[in-house]
Amino acid sequence: MNFLRRLFGRRPATPQPVASASAPAVAPPPAPRLLLAWQEMIDSSSRIAGYRLQIKSFGDAGSDATALVDALQREDARAFAERRLLLVPLAAGQWQAADFTPVIGARSCFLLAADVDREPAVAAIRAAGGSIGLRLEDADAATADLVYFDLHAQPLAELEQRLQALRRRRPGLQLLAEGVGSWAEHRLCLRIGADFSCGGFAASRDQEAAGKRAGASRLAVLALLDQLRADADLREIAATATRDPALVVRLLEMANSPLYGLSRQVAGIEEAVTLLGRDALYRWLSIALFSLDADGHDQTLLVVALCRAALLEALVRDGDRRAADERFLVGLLSPLDALLEMPMAEILARIRLPANVADALLDNAGPHARYLQLARLLERCRLDQAVILAGALEIAPATLIDSYRQALAWACAELDV
Repeated sequence: MNFLRRLFGRRPATPQPVASASAPAVAPPPAPRLLLAWQEMIDSSSRIAGYRLQIKSFGDAGSDATALVDALQREDARAFAERRLLLVPLAAGQWQAADFTPVIGARSCFLLAADVDREPAVAAIRAAGGSIGLRLEDADAATADLVYFDLHAQPLAELEQRLQALRRRRPGLQLLAEGVGSWAEHRLCLRIGADFSCGGFAASRDQEAAGKRAGASRLAVLALLDQLRADADLREIAATATRDPALVVRLLEMANSPLYGLSRQVAGIEEAVTLLGRDALYRWLSIALFSLDADGHDQTLLVVALCRAALLEALVRDGDRRAADERFLVGLLSPLDALLEMPMAEILARIRLPANVADALLDNAGPHARYLQLARLLERCRLDQAVILAGALEIAPATLIDSYRQALAWACAELDV
């Protein structure tokens, strides 16, 4: 399974090796005073438009402006905000108490608390290149660039009326729905006027799309992956590929790419498979599951899959390569039920996997299951629970958050998200 490590050529660096219980005692890095959780903002195309940061404080650090700037610098917030929208909560007095200029990117948006002295803060944030976000209940349409609201905080009809009134006053105002728990609720938010939704639902199954995503191409890919793991005969592999014309075209395009530098065109599937090699073909097919007939929803799931895979691999103990490869595979395949809109048991019945990988994906059991649970907690911004579980796994909070941030940054960079 070493080919999985070469799937995308490079990995985010692990901030600090996770020591085993038998290793010499190493002092863990000091716990940061603030931890930042990243929650994806999903747009009308079901793509990740940006991230909304949520803050977990330790002790009295919640309103400490310097601690917030330090946390944003650790997260490399400025670089991210140069490419995608990044929402940063700001409490009263924080803007005046520290210099936020080094962490502001072109698309940094500061969510101002109701008790912030707005006039000087708004002017200074705009002068530094940032934009302003306000809660719906506190919104001044002339001041805000983005307004955010809790989907469940008020009756739906009343909420829709307020959003429509804001739209009439400021047609270009961006609206963000929070507390969204499903793809169905996301579509509801779009219908009442929201531009984005967040709430940790991105990797959940979309019941309204059940059975629509497991098309012939993807089922053929699953069959090919199973045959490659079983070291099937080349003719059998080619026969499976030819069931789907779109897959044949993609394979031949890949074999005839300039990367291989052939002086003639490859015209046959068996020759293409031979040229590509089984390991390279497996790597390509793993991504093809997400990219064949892909839409915004599928690209979002690929970001989730890559982030989970990189995080689980980064948290492996003592350089255990087998565990690293298995964990990467667990993370990569874990959103397949949401991608294909099929029960995981049905998917795994079509493909052979190592027992530890199958146990984690199907039964939430085995040595990798708690690491997958850890990734899911971080995606849902449940930092308290994530830190507790990390402690049980002997992972320091700083190591956990740094590993997740680097995994997320790598996944987004690979897909330019």
